[in-house]
Amino acid sequence: MKKSYKTAAIIGFVSKGVIYLVIGILSLLAALNMGGESSGTSQALTFLKKQPFGQILLLLLGAGLLCYSYWMFIQSIKDPENIGNSRKAKLRRFGLFTTGLVYTFIAVLAFYHVFNHTTEGSSGSSYLNFLGTSTLSIIFICVGIILAIQAIVLMIGVFKGGLLDQFNLEGHKYYKLIRHFGQFGFYARAFIVAIIAYFFLRAGIYTGNHEIKGIQEAFLFLNQSDLGRILMAVTAVGFISYGAFYVFLTRYRSFEGE
Repeated sequence: MKKSYKTAAIIGFVSKGVIYLVIGILSLLAALNMGGESSGTSQALTFLKKQPFGQILLLLLGAGLLCYSYWMFIQSIKDPENIGNSRKAKLRRFGLFTTGLVYTFIAVLAFYHVFNHTTEGSSGSSYLNFLGTSTLSIIFICVGIILAIQAIVLMIGVFKGGLLDQFNLEGHKYYKLIRHFGQFGFYARAFIVAIIAYFFLRAGIYTGNHEIKGIQEAFLFLNQSDLGRILMAVTAVGFISYGAFYVFLTRYRSFEGE
């Protein structure tokens, strides 16, 4: 494997880990009434921007996320770790490609935060209004179904172990501990994806309210009751675990073909 591929992957792991660590920490502080706020990706980027040298942090983070996207695209297209060409392998490689697209968008969002002031209170779906209510409802139902399937696939993948096997952690001293971090983190992520799927399905089928909702709204949804606040705290810790897992990958992840 080319050294540049591995370097891009390691930089990308750190950047992805930082995003989820910030989301998790801010949401945990909110659940504990310690001054944080329910957060999603955009809120995490805004938080980083407000820190000393925040714009430099965001530039570095955006570049790092582009590295992660590059690694996803390389895995999908050039297959340096020999995922293969079976039906299952092709589905996995397609999933890696779509993940690359998602994190390219997040990288662009990071650069956007560097050069622009975010506008709060604007509707996340106002630019979709031209599609009409019926079309939006169908789109929201489809997105909800896709997200629900993704949440189920994540849970099954973690439960069976295959999802974590792909990171090639075996043989390292702290293999079991790091794997537990990953398991908890992926379960938390699947839980949040399931809640977002519920938002989309509810909007498409019942409410007709076509505002696009994400991680922040899912945490706010959990924060509506005492039990929900406990679930929010546990899920936030899961996001911290997920972020830490990706940071650990920089040291303990083995690459095929090294």
